[in-house]
Amino acid sequence: MKYSPTTLGFYPSDAESLQAYIDAGNLPDDLVDISDDDYKEWFNPPEGKYGAWVDGAPVLLNIPEPDYIGQAEAKKAQLLSDATSATYSLNLKLMMGRTLTEDETATVNAWLDYVDVLNDTDLSDAPDVQWPTKPA
Repeated sequence: MKYSPTTLGFYPSDAESLQAYIDAGNLPDDLVDISDDDYKEWFNPPEGKYGAWVDGAPVLLNIPEPDYIGQAEAKKAQLLSDATSATYSLNLKLMMGRTLTEDETATVNAWLDYVDVLNDTDLSDAPDVQWPTKPA
């Protein structure tokens, strides 16, 4: 088996198969030999690895660990946005100097309590974060 750093492609190594590329004018001039085992492993990498190109060569790299903290931060931001959306009209009423009903006041307070707990949520245990329950 051969590969080309220019095209990042694999090519057969036998002369008969290469002739089709030569006839079509598509055979790169920088072909490098690669073992059949390395070729197969690159296309079927072991668990935890993936095939990639580094400096024009096929290599196996470790699959990076998920960014659990980043995912938790994104979820927290979305939950805070959801809380803002849930109370928007009630907050607007307050800003306009209108009085909230008892039920509306209870709703706003429940969401504010939720936001307080959400802001205090420890993300260092991600992905096993203990998220607070949204108000009903």
